[in-house]
Amino acid sequence: MVSVIVSFYERLQHLQCCLDALSLCADAFDEVIVTDDGSREKTVDELKALASRYSFPINHVWQPKHGFRVAAARNNGIRHAKGDYLIFLDCDFVVLPDTLRAHLSAARPGRFVAGGYINLDEATSLRLLNTPLSSDLLKRVDRSLPQRHIVKTHRRFIKRTLLMRLGLASHRKQSLGGHYSIHRKDIDRVNGYDENFEGWGGEDEDLGIRLCMAGIYCRSAIRYARVFHLYHPKELRNKHWKEGPNIAYFNRKRIRSFCENGLRKA
Repeated sequence: MVSVIVSFYERLQHLQCCLDALSLCADAFDEVIVTDDGSREKTVDELKALASRYSFPINHVWQPKHGFRVAAARNNGIRHAKGDYLIFLDCDFVVLPDTLRAHLSAARPGRFVAGGYINLDEATSLRLLNTPLSSDLLKRVDRSLPQRHIVKTHRRFIKRTLLMRLGLASHRKQSLGGHYSIHRKDIDRVNGYDENFEGWGGEDEDLGIRLCMAGIYCRSAIRYARVFHLYHPKELRNKHWKEGPNIAYFNRKRIRSFCENGLRKA
């Protein structure tokens, strides 16, 4: 069983576009978990009405708003997911028609699969937000965009994994990519996300490092498993995360693959 876990907070129009794109490849997954980092009651009511329009199961799970807690929200999504294979997206991601199948084709026990993303400008984002989505439309938009950086990132991830497996590169070089997928038993091995990451940034990089420390290395599907990242104005917290509050914890000297404040509490 395949669960798609979508992180969400307040961006209902973006979520609708994300779900519309998922509906074009609904045969590739079994359920969607929308894991909500404390949206308002009005937004939650509108989200539930939106979810009822789709043919596939959508489970909305919510946590109280205490700042930006995407690590805790993703763990909450994992806890509620029924699938033994998990694909992680954000609500402002629009999957291309073959993206989820590319993840499943690359999936292997003891590995996670990194996918890529393309940042859309405001005009293209508005086009997707305000036009009924179709596979043909998404493919036409994809063909119109430069692909060179996607190919370079794909090759860089392959090279980095090889060097880490040979002991020639630090685990601290690992990240998850734009989005990723993994067998549930493998993310359980490291106890999921470290919920000590509160505020913007660092939680994905930390998880990538801990997965590699546990011997769960990356398989890159970045060239084939792509999403569009919808434009939205940057919020104040969205500065470079290494200038933010989580950098000191991220740079702690002793990182263990199994985090204490994760899926299961000590």
